[in-house]
Amino acid sequence: ARPGSFADALFFSFETLATVGYGAMAPATTYAHIIVTLELLCGTAFMAIITGLTFVRFSRAKPRFLYADTAVVTTINGMPTLMIRTANGRPIVLTQAKANLYALIPEWTQEGQFYRRVHDLPLVRDNIPIFPLTWTVMHRIEPGTPLADMSPEQMEERRVRIFLVLSAHDSTLAATVTDTRDFAPANILFGMRYADAVSMDEQGRTLADLTLLSATEADIP
Repeated sequence: ARPGSFADALFFSFETLATVGYGAMAPATTYAHIIVTLELLCGTAFMAIITGLTFVRFSRAKPRFLYADTAVVTTINGMPTLMIRTANGRPIVLTQAKANLYALIPEWTQEGQFYRRVHDLPLVRDNIPIFPLTWTVMHRIEPGTPLADMSPEQMEERRVRIFLVLSAHDSTLAATVTDTRDFAPANILFGMRYADAVSMDEQGRTLADLTLLSATEADIP
């Protein structure tokens, strides 16, 4: 290195930190060897950290589940039913899809303590073997269930929130993707149902119009 040359020292440090080692310059004293060793260790650690962070960032499986903007409470076979429509946002068929539905309901104990309790909401079907298009998760609001006899006003007053946890296996990534979605009382429509978003084409193939995922219509009296 030329004596007093900042450019030589800078380039030498970068080449050492990056573990390139072009060989145009070399440490000549013990002090220089110590500095180069420290720079080499820092460069190796830096490259390992950057490589790991990059790999984690781009290899992590991302869920691409789509959800209706609102949940609905409609009547099915004479029973009020909470429904949430979801869709597969990936161009491939997901497998082993599983759903869990919960209600977060604030409560007061007899001792006057305030709790926010999570209640399980049993589903009519909590898993499907394949998830190609859409899936409507349904919970029957039967007597004895957490949402039984709870009006929209009561849900708003008690600040009830509904949480849906959805997971499925992505064969392309060889990983299970998981996502959650919550619905406030303002996003739960009573007396409404989802409009049909699935149709058949001329060749008999099943098609899903995802623009209608959140479309609702009045319940049939």
